[in-house]
Amino acid sequence: MRKYHWLALALLFSSLMTSGCLPTIKRQWDVQPVDGTLVDGVTGTPVAGAVITNADDPDLSATTDKDGYFAIEEQSHVGLHLIMAASAMRTQTWQIRHPDYAYAEIGTRTLIPPLSRQPSHLQLPLFTEQPSSPPDCPAYGYLMALAQWQDDNGIDEQWIETDRCHNEEAMQSLIDTWYPE
Repeated sequence: MRKYHWLALALLFSSLMTSGCLPTIKRQWDVQPVDGTLVDGVTGTPVAGAVITNADDPDLSATTDKDGYFAIEEQSHVGLHLIMAASAMRTQTWQIRHPDYAYAEIGTRTLIPPLSRQPSHLQLPLFTEQPSSPPDCPAYGYLMALAQWQDDNGIDEQWIETDRCHNEEAMQSLIDTWYPE
C-alpha cells in the first residue's frame, strides 16, 4: 500500500513539473503596500482627510494626514504555493473621496503570482471640479481632469489604466486624450 502512495506522489510531482508548476513553501503577498500623497490640483497644497479605499475590498482603506500622506500596509503569509512559469498583471482600483473634492479613482498594477514585495507610490492631485462621468465609467471625469492637469504642468505621464470603464465612447475619448496624434 505504501508503495502506491510514493508512486502517486511521483506521478503528481512529474505532472506538475511538465505543466510548468513547482510546489514550494514561500512568502506570498495578499496585499501589496500602497502609499502616496494627495494634493489640491490648483494650489498644490496637501489634502488632509481624504479617504482612499480599495474598490474590491473596502477593508483596505486609509485616510490622508495633514501632509496629504496615506499608507496601506502590506499583508503577507508563508505557505505552500505552486510557482508557475507564467505571470500576469493584477489591477487594483482605489477610490478617493473627500467632501471638498470631486470623486477620484486610480489603478495600481502588480505582477501575479505575488511572490515579491511590489510597492506602489502615488502622487495625485484632486480637483474640486472635473468633467462628469457616465455611470459605467466612474473614473472618466477624474482621468480627463488628470490628463489636462498633467498637460498644463508639463508632466509626461503614461496612460493611467482603469479596468472599470465599460463605456466604449468614454474609453475612446480617454484614449484620444492620453494618446493625441
